[in-house]
Amino acid sequence: MNPQTYKLTILSVCLTLGLLITMSQAKSTTSYILSLDAPEGASVDSTGVLQSIKGLVTEFNGTVTHEYSLINGLSFEMDDSTFADGVRSKMVSLGEKAGVTVNIEKDQDVHAFTGKH
Repeated sequence: MNPQTYKLTILSVCLTLGLLITMSQAKSTTSYILSLDAPEGASVDSTGVLQSIKGLVTEFNGTVTHEYSLINGLSFEMDDSTFADGVRSKMVSLGEKAGVTVNIEKDQDVHAFTGKH
């Protein structure tokens, strides 16, 4: 094997290993939908709660992907382990302090028909 071919082979192996290591360290993100519900008959301004929740999403390296106008809520993407390690409970706590219920669900496909009749 000539020196040029040897150098290219070593370089290819190093680049492949670097790519595999980078891919194995990549975090998986999940999309979530969050909505706020005020107790029946109560007029609670939840704008501050939504702003605080958006701040939490950003603080923990998540991304707000959409703010809803028909419902009081938003969607966001965040690393699964980060969300499970306490961000969810912080969001719920913010809602409790303001007197609103925070509902959080994974964003997923919804099917009206199961195909079974």
